[in-house]
Amino acid sequence: MREDMNTVLRSLIAASLCAAVLPAGTAFAQADSNRTTFLLSHAFDGGLPNGVSRNAAVSHDQRVARDIAYESDATNIVPGDTNGVTDVFVVHRAGPWGSNGTPWNIGSTDLVSHGLGGQPANGRSYRPAVDGDSHHSPSCVAFVSDASNLVPGDTNGKPDAFVYYLNSKKIVRVSTDSHGRQSNGSTYEVSVDGDCERVAFVSDATNLALKKTKYLNWLSSRTSGPRPGTQQVYVKVLHASGHDKGFKGLTFLASANKGRAGNGNSNHVSFARAGKALVFASDASNLSRADHNGVTDVYERTFNRHYVHIRHHGEQVLQYKTILVSANGGGAAGNGASTDATVSDSGQYVAFESTANNLAGGDTNGVSDVFEANLKGRHPRQTIVSHSKFSGLGDGPSDHPVISDAGEFVLFDSMANNLRPSGDVATDTNGVRDVFLWNRPTGNVSLESRNAVNGYLDTPSQHPATSARGNYVPFETANPSIDPAAAAHASDVTSAPQVPDLIDPDVIAPTVPTVEVPGMAGPDPALEQVYVRYLGPQ
Repeated sequence: MREDMNTVLRSLIAASLCAAVLPAGTAFAQADSNRTTFLLSHAFDGGLPNGVSRNAAVSHDQRVARDIAYESDATNIVPGDTNGVTDVFVVHRAGPWGSNGTPWNIGSTDLVSHGLGGQPANGRSYRPAVDGDSHHSPSCVAFVSDASNLVPGDTNGKPDAFVYYLNSKKIVRVSTDSHGRQSNGSTYEVSVDGDCERVAFVSDATNLALKKTKYLNWLSSRTSGPRPGTQQVYVKVLHASGHDKGFKGLTFLASANKGRAGNGNSNHVSFARAGKALVFASDASNLSRADHNGVTDVYERTFNRHYVHIRHHGEQVLQYKTILVSANGGGAAGNGASTDATVSDSGQYVAFESTANNLAGGDTNGVSDVFEANLKGRHPRQTIVSHSKFSGLGDGPSDHPVISDAGEFVLFDSMANNLRPSGDVATDTNGVRDVFLWNRPTGNVSLESRNAVNGYLDTPSQHPATSARGNYVPFETANPSIDPAAAAHASDVTSAPQVPDLIDPDVIAPTVPTVEVPGMAGPDPALEQVYVRYLGPQ
């Protein structure tokens, strides 16, 4: 009987969404579209969590996307979560699935950030990243944690970067030096390549740079030490075989140029899935001769294996190059701050946000825009992504880009209300931040933070992630009516308080306590959660 009542309730909510959530005149192909949106960060009973969820990351195993990770302050995602702090979870895709981007069905959810012996972690865990690429199914989830009981010997009292292996459920600390010694500073974020062989992380430690070594393979990876108190980007080689075998265990400072560490903060790191390049933002002024603007810029650091003769021996070493990405076709650095970079598999395409107006022609809107840089050539070739062929530049700030593996799609969030692909699509009049998809083959955009029946939202949404081909797009919002099945678990959705502003995903806030709404039996439905937008086969 309860199941029948829930089915009826879901149908009623779905029907009401079409009338209540869609603005007048909204045009969308409901009947013939298989696009939909569903709640990913659900409680173990299928309903809404009792805490905020955010920062989703998708495995990039082509059109399959077997795993999606996220962080949550909730205590009811899995049974037995008793530590009362932010944890990292991974949702496994339920089979069967096709190879062409079939609908994504939720399977089991695992707690990633567990302590030794299955004990609760004694500190927050956050900022997950998942591996997987065109040749490898996902094998690990990387994340940052304040906890000291995830691995033996964690005595530095600092947040560290860890890797959780999906098959063995084993956790390994990765923010260590080339000899496995723990850092003397804090780790802030982590990224991983496609087969979990290399991880990149941001740390303000002073003891991680490789300043000297007896190993010939590592000689080219030596740099100066970082300036104390600055955040730097590091790479750790976890596994290696064949010609790369000699690099196993190596930790090198990546936010550098010609052996010298950047003289400012570097962060917002993103690893290319092929494992041969990464991108980051930096305040440093010594990473490029073209950097004279005094603001944050975006860089790409490449590291390719190279055979050389050293001391009468033939050795494989890493050959490095640092490229200023936030520069125009003439090589001049942007005249405004650039950050939040994300990179395609090969490293050829980089999406980022910038307030500069000299990177591409016609940038006259006076707000932050999202760009895609094509690095094939002497200087980057910039395309404004937050732009519609039909309506021009976005009329509001655009931020938080994420790029697909081949660079054909870029997701971002924006306050603009004029980004629509044609006159047949209704104007975005909700007045809040929305998630958009830019399609390079067509050069156009579409609004994708919609509800289960493709209607526009009247609450803000932000911080998209994407699968390898753009079939599955997680994003954050605090609107439980998006997914009628999840909303059906709330006893009285209409009595919920006003939806609050979204939490900035770049700020690690204190854990939000469990919230109970007066007059409601369940959790506050106005808490920000992770939803997944299914865009159909591509």
